[in-house]
Amino acid sequence: LGMIPYLFVYGTLRAAAGTEQSKRLTAASHFIGEARTHGLLFDLGDYPGMSASAEEDAWVRGEVYLLHDPSASLSALDAYEGCGPADSPHEFKRQVVTVILDSGQTVQAWAYLYNLDTHDKTRIASGDYLQARLP
Repeated sequence: LGMIPYLFVYGTLRAAAGTEQSKRLTAASHFIGEARTHGLLFDLGDYPGMSASAEEDAWVRGEVYLLHDPSASLSALDAYEGCGPADSPHEFKRQVVTVILDSGQTVQAWAYLYNLDTHDKTRIASGDYLQARLP
């Protein structure tokens, strides 16, 4: 696969989430744009989780970042997302997804997908965590 430098984020890492980790990501990357990818979004309490979906109308909204130092950033993010070498079981797994930027451009980007059972989780139908979180 080589080192893909793009990262798609859809939850607490989005800039408007204002978390410490999102600020760290902003500092370590270049914002490319708003985007979406096929998937289902679930409410996991303090953060969301996305699972892959082939449903035509199932989209998750997020942002794409170009990482300045992909290997350093991704290992730090793996630890944050609970899928580093020391974590077990992995709540999330990092995999490459096809993302469509609002500009229409398509890129391959890393994303953290929820790795556990979703049968008892509430789906965020809009696919937009920030919108769902607002009062």
